[in-house]
This record gives sequence, C-alpha cells and structure tokens, in this order.
Amino acid sequence: MQPELHVAQAQPATDQAALETLTLWCQWLSPLTATDGTDGVWVETTGCDHLFGGEDQMADRLLTRLTKAGYSARIAIADTAAMAAAVARSSHRSITLIPPGGQESVLRGLSLASLRLEPETLATLRRLGLVRVGQLLDMPRAPLARRFGQALPDRLDQAMGRLPEPLSFRMAPQSFRASGTLVEPISTAPAIARALEKLVAELSGTLNRRGHGARQLQVQCMRVDGTLQNLQIGLSNASADPVRLNRLLAERIETIEPGFGIEAFTLSATETAPLDAPANRDWLTLTTDPAGLPALLDRLGGRVGIQSLSRLHDGASQFPEREQAYTARERVQSMAEHSPVGPHGPRPARLLPAPAPLTVTAFWPDGAPKAFIWRRATHTIRGLIGPERVWSDWWHDPQEACARDYWVAETAEGERFWLFVAHDGTGPTKGLAVWFLHGVF
Repeated sequence: MQPELHVAQAQPATDQAALETLTLWCQWLSPLTATDGTDGVWVETTGCDHLFGGEDQMADRLLTRLTKAGYSARIAIADTAAMAAAVARSSHRSITLIPPGGQESVLRGLSLASLRLEPETLATLRRLGLVRVGQLLDMPRAPLARRFGQALPDRLDQAMGRLPEPLSFRMAPQSFRASGTLVEPISTAPAIARALEKLVAELSGTLNRRGHGARQLQVQCMRVDGTLQNLQIGLSNASADPVRLNRLLAERIETIEPGFGIEAFTLSATETAPLDAPANRDWLTLTTDPAGLPALLDRLGGRVGIQSLSRLHDGASQFPEREQAYTARERVQSMAEHSPVGPHGPRPARLLPAPAPLTVTAFWPDGAPKAFIWRRATHTIRGLIGPERVWSDWWHDPQEACARDYWVAETAEGERFWLFVAHDGTGPTKGLAVWFLHGVF
C-alpha cells in the first residue's frame, strides 16, 4: 500500500551510541550536557545564551547545525530540565521558549505522557480520566502519593522547579590518561618523581601504540586534605619518549605543594599530535636526540615560560635591517625553513641598530667614496668592494621607494666598514647624496 516506505531493523545499541556522541557534540554550546532517555539531550545553558546573542538566536543556531548534521529536532528552553523535556516532546513547533517563571501555565496544558511517568502509572491515570497535567496540579498531593507512589509528585515538583533534577552530565573521554592511587601519602620530591615515572611509562605506552605524542601534559595531585595540585608542561613538538617526559616533569616537581601528603596522581596528555608529523628544525643535533633543540625549548619554556623566549625570524626583505627580526612566544616553537632573499655580497659581522649618518669628504672619479668622517674621526679608504644595489620593498615603503648602493670600505688603518648611499634609483648625486654607515666587519 505504501511502496516508498523504507523499513529497517532497529539497532538500539547503535542508536544509544549515536545519542552519546550527539550529547558530547553539544558541548560546543555548553560544557554541561546529559542524555535524556533514548531520544533526548539536556544542555545546561545558564550563562551561555549571551554568547550567541540571546536564547532565541542560540536555539536557531543549534537547530541549524542539527539540521545540517541530518537530524530533525525540537528544542525547548525552560527554567527546569523536566519542563524543557516535557515541552520538547509535546510541542509541534521546532523551537519553544518558556519565559522565566511561566512553567506552570504551560505545564497545565501538557499531556501526562510528557512527565516521563512509568507506563503502569500512566495507564492507571488514563483509566481514571486524567489526561492533562493541570488536572494533577489541582488535586491534593497526599492522596496522589499514597495511590501512585512518591515518583508522581516528584515529577510535578521537578517540572515546577521545587525539586532539583538529578542529571548525569557527560564528560568528553580522555584518550590519553594514566592514574594511580598510593598506599600511603607521600610528600618528598624523590617519592613524587618515582610515582610519576610509573604513570609516564603507562602513558608513553598508550601514546606509542596509537602513534601519537604529547604536546601538553597535565599532572593532577590529590592531597589528603581533598585539594588538587595542578601542573602543566608544554612540549615544542610531539613526543612519547619517557626519558624526555620524565626529565621535564622532574624539573617542575619543586612547584608542587604536597601539604600533608599526596595520595593519588593523574597524568593526562591534554594535547597530542601524530608522531609522524614534521618535527621542528634542529640546528644542533638530530631531531631524534632528546638533547636537541626541541628538548632545549621544552626545558627553557618550563623554567622561564615560553613567553620569555624569542628568536630571530627571517623576513622577506632586501634591506638588511628587515631581513631578520625578533619574534616571541608561539613563534619560538615554529622553526620553519626560510629561503634566502637571493645572492648578495659580503655582510658585516655586526649590524648597527640603525644606519648612522656620516660625511664623505672625498670621492673617486667614478663617485665611490675616498674618505669620510664618522664620530669626529677621519677615515681614508684604501680599498673598496661594490657597489651592491639593494632596492626598497614596495609593500614596506609604497610612497618612499628608494635604492641603496652598498660599499665594503677598508681604511688605511685596516678597519672595514659597510657604507651605503641612498637615492631614488637613478644613481646618487655627487656631493648632494646622503651617506650612512650600516655595519662593521
């Protein structure tokens, strides 16, 4: 009779697993999510709606993302979890917003099936002619409890907000974690190090089996007084080497306050990456050597903080002062290769922070400098290499594009200076051009 009807075998276990996955997926909306039966998800959005522009826009965004994922859904937002579940299963609208304090007026018109009652209780109520929640709200509580048990009044109180709804919030599974409980509390650094070594060995084994390495480690120490001590360590590249991980943890053990003793540890790799990912460049030794540059960055970052480190970063510029610049924080860990700008002439061992003006007092017939004054001292040039023309970068100086002619000048005293003259690209004007000293060999 219905040829286009599609019939498939029910798979309750698969459906429940998909619902659990959907519950964890909803944590982009709020960190507190829980499953509701076999077809519902609770999301505690208190304090989250302003991040999305209000409850209505938050619900619209959630419904849009669910639709794109292939789900048809009904969303209800209310003061209580039971009220939201009842409205979502009873309303024919895609989104229903219950105003604060308005649950009683809405609840009166709902069917008793929306209260998630036991089938026997629901069947008995129907035989008595009770089909709406409002009929129960007008009845005395004591006879209801004696006849149907305390579960029925409790469901009403949960929907009205008089009784809290016990929810089992889901936590995202921690794939890489090792925990251990001690027979007796410990408080010394060597004992803590031995306890962590066992957890590191277990965690490293799990990481290696899955082909992952830790980028960030977190240690949680449970003290006997019930408080937690947290320790976090970052790595410059992914590693599952227990020797390297133990050394990094040992250098931070002194920051743990054991108090009257620690009775349990949890070691988690909160951020991981595949071990076959490209490693950071290491100029010191092979990248497989734990004493190389990545390990050095880890140790320095653990001691003084990665924000205190800086390194030279190549820049795409022909002007020498722009060829390299200091970068800090996350750029310290990015040791990517940079191609040189191009072939160039000799470069000085020391570059001045900024080009220093000088006065050229004599020229050769071709316009090359013959003598100059710098810092009140006259220098006579006996040898020259150049000129080497360097052009300005149009993206740096769109309005003041210019060229420089660099010379390596050796004086009669044996000193070698790096001089240049700036001009507009057509060549310096003899006697009028401005000369600078940029470096010393």
